[in-house]
Amino acid sequence: MSVVPGRRALQQEAARQPKDPAIHERLARTLLAEQDLAALSALQALLDDRFADRPFTHLVAGHASKARGDVEAAAQRYRRALAVQPNSGEALYNLVDLDGGRVNEAESRHIAELTGHEELPAADRINIRFARARLLEQSGDADAALAHYRAANDLARTTLAEHGIRYDADTAERQLEADLANWQPTVFEASLPPSGIDLTPVFVIGLPRSGTTLVEQILASHPLVAAGGELTLGPEVEHACRQRLGLGPGDPLPLPADSRLREELERARERYLDGLFERGLDARWVVDKLPANSRIAGFLRLLFPDAPMVHCRRDPRALAWSLYTANFAAHEAWYHDLDAMVGVFRRHDRLLAHWRVVLPPLFTEISYEDLVRAPEARIPELLAACEIPFDPATLKPEALERPVFTASHAQVRQAIHTNAIERWRPYASHLRRFEPN
Repeated sequence: MSVVPGRRALQQEAARQPKDPAIHERLARTLLAEQDLAALSALQALLDDRFADRPFTHLVAGHASKARGDVEAAAQRYRRALAVQPNSGEALYNLVDLDGGRVNEAESRHIAELTGHEELPAADRINIRFARARLLEQSGDADAALAHYRAANDLARTTLAEHGIRYDADTAERQLEADLANWQPTVFEASLPPSGIDLTPVFVIGLPRSGTTLVEQILASHPLVAAGGELTLGPEVEHACRQRLGLGPGDPLPLPADSRLREELERARERYLDGLFERGLDARWVVDKLPANSRIAGFLRLLFPDAPMVHCRRDPRALAWSLYTANFAAHEAWYHDLDAMVGVFRRHDRLLAHWRVVLPPLFTEISYEDLVRAPEARIPELLAACEIPFDPATLKPEALERPVFTASHAQVRQAIHTNAIERWRPYASHLRRFEPN
């Protein structure tokens, strides 16, 4: 994986100050955020040797084990973090979040006792509230679970606001209107010719929690397909391209005949492909799964006219409940606000309706509910839509061993099931605003 300046600076600082735990924690969490488990594993021995008395040493090790699917190792590390810091909300929540849950009766009581302790840091209180809510939901106490989910999300939204992170619906609406106006069929006359190399991206788009990780896991189970997780290459090269052209995010691209556009598109595609190769993603097809790519689907089509694009859909009630209860750390504020989600979902639907009309093929859609109810039928259809030959390994995506960093880390390691389809039902009265038209 390529080294970004922030990471390089942290590595240099850690070398200069080998006994400073704060620097090493920032470096370890940076490596985890970059999904570089190899580098983190190399650092872990040093952390265990020098900073075994610090909870972060065991937390990052637990997160890495969870990403790898080693639930027992993750649970052991989270408990070591609790031995150092008994009120660690991060450790308690992640024990609950492990596949099947790993909290014992004493830990469950401890979570209940800590709920509402205002003297704890906000991050711990948020994690503890989410952990308590998850346990109550699992026990069938829907009303109490909802109260704790609401308290956790309200606190998370307030904390983000204190750091200047708020959801601006008016800005989002203006961006959408600009996209609808700017991306017309004539724009795609500027599409580059196929790259000529034996590598084709497969862009999996959709709202978070819409089934994108499951679709990625299915595709990655194919022996000719590699997956990079939530790559940020698309937004990065799109932003750089606009900067070089002197354009803002709502400005139209130059006319297709403008030589500057062709030059910058070629530069953007080269940077994107270099980014794949730097991450070791060299296969016949490479899955790029990032919800944020939904907005720049037109730009990606200009770079890769032959790339399959898969849009994942899900019942909006299930989607809203899944998002609201997922405990996303440091994401956008609307994840914590059901009222804001309504507008986000509607704008997404309008944008995707536009892409269905103007985007040249290959563009396909798949319903999460349809996929999990009839995987034997839907998976071959998905592969055919992407022009990928069928392989039976794709019917058993749970057998694929690869790191998974999203909130779906446990689900994709299970055989495809329908358990999550009806999870929202006990909360239906609170989700009426999301009822399909």
